[in-house]
Amino acid sequence: MIPLPWRLLGGLVIALALFFGGYGLGAKHAKTECMAGQVEAQRAAVAEATKEDLRREAVGTARETTRDQIRIVYKTIKEQARETVNNHPEFNDCGLDADGLRLWNAANSGEAAPVPSEPYVSMHRAATSEIRQFGGSAGESRRVDGAGSTMPGSAGETGRVRTGVIYD
Repeated sequence: MIPLPWRLLGGLVIALALFFGGYGLGAKHAKTECMAGQVEAQRAAVAEATKEDLRREAVGTARETTRDQIRIVYKTIKEQARETVNNHPEFNDCGLDADGLRLWNAANSGEAAPVPSEPYVSMHRAATSEIRQFGGSAGESRRVDGAGSTMPGSAGETGRVRTGVIYD
């Protein structure tokens, strides 16, 4: 009969062999599952990219069809305009001044034209303000008595950077 220490050692070796064998098979199985998941994700990504390519292709085709239709309409309008101008040469003579042209453009765009005596509506407030008597523009901040607001520090510090620490 085999002595007890050798039997225990043999049982331990068999247990370790079974453990590491199972660990190796499990790692191989996990790696295979991971690769299968990656392959499936790649197939899904390719299918999604193909679907997006088909959608973009359809949009591009629709865009080209629309452009062709616009070209045909533009060409027709251009030919009709050329024919009209050839038949009526007085249309080439534009006798409007700047105000008349602005009113004509505003009337045809559907917007209200600015009144010539009023400043143009879209100009900034500071551009349409007047210069005051005390030397500053209307956009400058002033106190009630008309004096300008002062900057902290002396006049000699204007344009220089302070390097000291400011305490509150």
